Amino acid sequence: MFDTQGNRYITRGVYEQVPKEMQQRCFQLIDEKVKQADVQLDYLQIFEFNRDDQRGTITIIHRQEEPFFIDYHECRITEALTNFQIKKLWVIDETMLLPEEY
Repeated sequence: MFDTQGNRYITRGVYEQVPKEMQQRCFQLIDEKVKQADVQLDYLQIFEFNRDDQRGTITIIHRQEEPFFIDYHECRITEALTNFQIKKLWVIDETMLLPEEY
C-alpha cells in the first residue's frame, strides 16, 4: 500500500477538476508520511481544502481515520490554482478520486 515508486492513478473527475500541482502535492504529502517510521497509513487518505482568498492560500488538511492522524499544510494560490474549488479528495491505495466518484 502506498508504494512511493509505484504507479499512481487518478479518476476522470480528478483529471478534469484538480490541477496537476495539487495532485502532486497530495501524493507528496502521502510520500512524506510513508517515510515516517512511526506512522502506519490507512488505505484511505483524506484531503480537505480551505481556500483563503484574502491571504492567497489554501490550507490542506491531510487526515486518516485508523489509526487517526491529522496534519495541516498551507500552499499559495498560484495561477494554476486560481479556479481550484474542490473541498475534498480521497486517495484509496494508489488512486486519487473525488468522494462522489466512489
